[in-house]
Amino acid sequence: MSETASTPGPSEILRLPKRLRAAELVAVLGDLGRRSGDGPVILDFRDVEEFDSATLAFLGHLSDCQPGVSAANVPEALARAEAAFARRPDVCWPEKPAAPPSGTRSSRFFQAMADRFLARVRALGMFLAMFGDEVFHIGRYLRRRRGVYPGETWNQMFFMGYLSFPIVCLLLFLVGVTISITSAEQLRIFGAEVYIADLVGYAMLRELVPLMTGVILAGKVGAAVTAELASMTVLEEVDALRTMGVVPERFLMVPRLIAITLVVPLLVAMADVAGIFGGVVVARVTFGMLPSAFIDQMLNTVDWTDFAWGLIKTVVFGWAVVVGAGFKGLTVGRSAEEVGRATTQSVVLSITMIIVIDCIFAFVLY
Repeated sequence: MSETASTPGPSEILRLPKRLRAAELVAVLGDLGRRSGDGPVILDFRDVEEFDSATLAFLGHLSDCQPGVSAANVPEALARAEAAFARRPDVCWPEKPAAPPSGTRSSRFFQAMADRFLARVRALGMFLAMFGDEVFHIGRYLRRRRGVYPGETWNQMFFMGYLSFPIVCLLLFLVGVTISITSAEQLRIFGAEVYIADLVGYAMLRELVPLMTGVILAGKVGAAVTAELASMTVLEEVDALRTMGVVPERFLMVPRLIAITLVVPLLVAMADVAGIFGGVVVARVTFGMLPSAFIDQMLNTVDWTDFAWGLIKTVVFGWAVVVGAGFKGLTVGRSAEEVGRATTQSVVLSITMIIVIDCIFAFVLY
């Protein structure tokens, strides 16, 4: 790429090629590296006609970091372009690494704990801010009916409701069977077999159906919503929405929150029926209790308020799942690894919030 012209003087001249861009500069730098110990070197720019920004960076590198190398016959256009950029004398050497934190081991430990605590507080603040934004966006959408694609709500209802129905009913039926079997033997000891209906009805309507439905939604719906929104964030589709003037928190989250609010009552009703049916089957097989007698005895203990509280709890659990999934999906890092990590964290966060909210309801109701 460069031609050497020997001269009688002590300096060695390297004549540079007509085209001097990034690819050619690699060869020039290699020549300079091999001649670094042979004395001063003069780079002759006489033949250079084509250059780019890499050439400008090369000139700055020569003046700042190569004291034994000088330039000659620099074209006027290249000289003017090089003079337009300010040189930084500190670019030759990387910045010194930061000094290790000072202080004792205990002080560093408490500092790390404080930093982690503050990070959690900031994340909680962002989550609560997003929750408030979603409440505002839903209220605004219900008033104006704008800013959201209507068909997306139906798609989310199909995914969250219809596709979740089989697994919810199956698992709640098995839970009802399990509760009945584990309680039947203890009730037989005291001759209180008839109270199995009370136990199953009250437990399923008040606690087990809302809790198990929320956990199932966290694993199925929460993970899917997080993975979808995180992928859109990584692929810069969320940024494209903002560029078009669309609010992603409204356009993406409002249909999902409306869908989970509408499908939860149906899921809870069917899950209640499936769980109580499991108790009926066990009572019939174990004690020979007729289904009509089971239902009559259960209705003596439970009423519509138990179903209503279970429904309210499940709606709150569904909102916690969707908002937590949206928070993790829209704040994910820009890599495939972060998408997987956000999906896992979303499920953990959703189940944790469900347990905490259930404890709050227990204190309020009991």
